Amino acid sequence: MAGSDPSAGAGLQADLLTLASLGVHGCTAVTALTVQNSVNVQSFTTVSAEHCLDQARAILEDIPVQVIKIGMLGSVAMVRAVAKLIAEYPEMPVVLDPVLAAGGGTSLAGKGLRDAMVEWLLPKVTIVTPNGPEALILSEMAELSAAGIWLNHQGSSWVLITGGHGEGQMLENLLFHEGRVQDRLLQTRLPHTYHGSGCTLASAIAAGLAQGQPMREAVSAALDFTHGCLQHAYCLGHGQYFPNRFYQHQNFGNHR
Repeated sequence: MAGSDPSAGAGLQADLLTLASLGVHGCTAVTALTVQNSVNVQSFTTVSAEHCLDQARAILEDIPVQVIKIGMLGSVAMVRAVAKLIAEYPEMPVVLDPVLAAGGGTSLAGKGLRDAMVEWLLPKVTIVTPNGPEALILSEMAELSAAGIWLNHQGSSWVLITGGHGEGQMLENLLFHEGRVQDRLLQTRLPHTYHGSGCTLASAIAAGLAQGQPMREAVSAALDFTHGCLQHAYCLGHGQYFPNRFYQHQNFGNHR
């Protein structure tokens, strides 16, 4: 459940590319239509919450869904609608990528979205996967460890704060559970900025959970997969690089 990105770098298109690469069939419910490319989001229009729920329920009533992955929501009405839906499936793992802004900087959060996510969604999701800036905004904390603990205490069973927006040669990804850091997962910091890295990571976690992996295993595998996608990223336009979700399977040839 996420927004549509016509460049296929992020959003539902990134989710589907990631899931396909990992051997998982993804179904979609569109929350928003965006006008964007590799540089930035130019505008977006949210789908009505009722129409998005109709899309999701049509799938859930027909297909044995194993996990729900949530990306861009865009409005308070959509947050409440999605929260209502996942409450109807309390045993279903839910992965929340709390999208607040595009990689190019454009805000994707309507008025009141942060408060609605904290109140309505965090108590119902299995794992939330903010980057550093998103974690600080959601928690209103000044430090990432405090932010992770706070998000845990709001109801999300697991919290993964990614370190890609920090500084230094190594980045640190922090995995929280039961109000404390469970894992500190280090990776080499890569040189570019990337369009859809957060979508790729959250979808890879969802793929692991759908295939029955325990959470820590799913997170570790997803981080490794995403890092590989970014190491082999390619530039198609004039902005951010695109993660190569098929680097393990294909040779994309020479990309400028």
